[in-house]
Amino acid sequence: MWRAIDALCEMVAPEDAYQVAFQVIFLRSSGGTLWSPLVRHFGPAEPALNMAWANTRLDSVFRLGVRRSAGAVGLFGEADRRLAALIVEVDRVESAGRPVGLFDACLDRYSHRFGQDGNYYTPRGIARLVAGLAGPRAGERVLDPVCGSGRLLVEAARWARRQGAGNDVAVVCGRDISTEARRVAAMNLTLNSLPGDLGTSAVDSLRGGSTGLAADVVLANPPFKMPGWGHDELVGDPRWSFGQPPKGSANFAWVQHILSELSPRGRAVVLLADGAARSTRGEEKQIRQRMVETDVLAGVVALPAGLFPHTRIGASLWFLSKDKTPHIGWGRNARLGEVLFVDARRLAKRADRSRRQLADEEVTRICRIFAAWRGADNGDAVSDGPQEEASWWRSVRREEIEAYGYDLTPGNYVRSSAGATGSSPDHDVAERSPKEELYGRFEKAARINERLRSVLRET
Repeated sequence: MWRAIDALCEMVAPEDAYQVAFQVIFLRSSGGTLWSPLVRHFGPAEPALNMAWANTRLDSVFRLGVRRSAGAVGLFGEADRRLAALIVEVDRVESAGRPVGLFDACLDRYSHRFGQDGNYYTPRGIARLVAGLAGPRAGERVLDPVCGSGRLLVEAARWARRQGAGNDVAVVCGRDISTEARRVAAMNLTLNSLPGDLGTSAVDSLRGGSTGLAADVVLANPPFKMPGWGHDELVGDPRWSFGQPPKGSANFAWVQHILSELSPRGRAVVLLADGAARSTRGEEKQIRQRMVETDVLAGVVALPAGLFPHTRIGASLWFLSKDKTPHIGWGRNARLGEVLFVDARRLAKRADRSRRQLADEEVTRICRIFAAWRGADNGDAVSDGPQEEASWWRSVRREEIEAYGYDLTPGNYVRSSAGATGSSPDHDVAERSPKEELYGRFEKAARINERLRSVLRET
C-alpha cells in the first residue's frame, strides 16, 4: 500500500496523493455499500472514487463545501491508473478492518515524509499527552482552533470516555484554515464515531477572531513562529489583553486567542516552540510576565527533541487555566500563584534513526503528575515517589519565576533532571544544530544578565 501511495506521489503533489489515499482508506474502513462499488469499478478510477465519496455524505454533514474527492487534481492517464492500483492494494490490507489504526498510520507517514512548517499532523504520542494534561470530562465543550487532522479532538473524546461513565464523550469542535485538513478531520472524527463541529467553512482563526463558544477546554498545536499571521491588521485587537504580539511570531497571538476562547473556568494546553518560554524580546517577555501575574499559567512541560518530523527545534506544552481554585474541571487542590514545571526532555524513545516518540507509559506518568498536582480524580494513583518528584518536576511560586526574569524554561526550576535518568547533561546539545546551540547560548547569557540585574535592583 505504501509503495502504491509513493507511486501516486510521483504523478501528483504529495498532499493531493495523500488526500486521495486518506479517502480510499476511509472508504475501505467503512466497508459495505461504500467500498464494494469502488473496488469493483470499471473504467477510470477517479470518477468512481468521487461517486463513492459522495455517498458518504461527509461534505454535507460537516459542511466541507467540496464536492470532488481530489479537488482540481485531475487524475488522468497514468495517474488514474496508479490510483486504481492503490485501491487494489488497500483492498488487500488485512488490517483495514481496524479503521483507526490504518488511518493513523497514514497520517504519521505523510507527516514524516512531507511535513514542514505547519503542514504536518500532530504525532499520536503528543496528541495523547495534550489531551491527558487538560483532562476533558464528559459533556465538556472542547475546541481546537487549528485542528488539522482532528487528532487532538479525537484524543480528547477518548480521554473523556475513559474517565466518564458509559459512552459519554466531550463535545468536540474544530476550526482550520485548510479545506483539505478539514476533510481529513471529518474522516477521522467519523471513523472514531464522533459527530463533531468543524464550522461552516475553512477559517483563519487568528484573523477570524473568537468563535464565542466559551469552551471548557481548548487544545492546540499551532504552526511554530508563523511570521505572516496578520499583525498589522490586528493591532489593538481586544484579544491582546496581555500585550500586542510581535510582528515576527504568532506564538503569543495564539496563546491570547486561546485564552479568549475559554469559559470563565476553562483550561487549555497549547504546543509552543521553546523560544516562546525564554525569548528576551520585549513584547514576548511582557506578555509572559502578565500571564504569570494574572495567574493564567498553570504549567509548562519541556518535551524531548526529535518528536516532530520537520524540525529539530525544541518545544514545550503550556497548560493554561482561568481558575486554579478547587472546582470540578480543575480538581481539589488550589494552586493560586503556582506553576508546575516538568522537564520531560529525556523521556522519549527512538522510533527510528530520525524520529523519537513518547511511549504510552511516559504520557501516563506526566498526565498523572499534573492530575495529582491539581487534585483531579485521575491523579489518585500517582506512582512517582518523593525522590523522583524532586528530580524532574517541581511546583514553583510566582516570586521565583519573577527572580528568573519570567523565563519559563522548565530547566531553570528543575535542576537535576539529567541525573534522574542517567543521561548526559550534553544530550540535548547533541540533538541541536550549531545555529540552534549558538542561539541557545545567547539566550542563556541574556537570562543570566537578567538575573544579575534583578539581584542588583533588590540590593
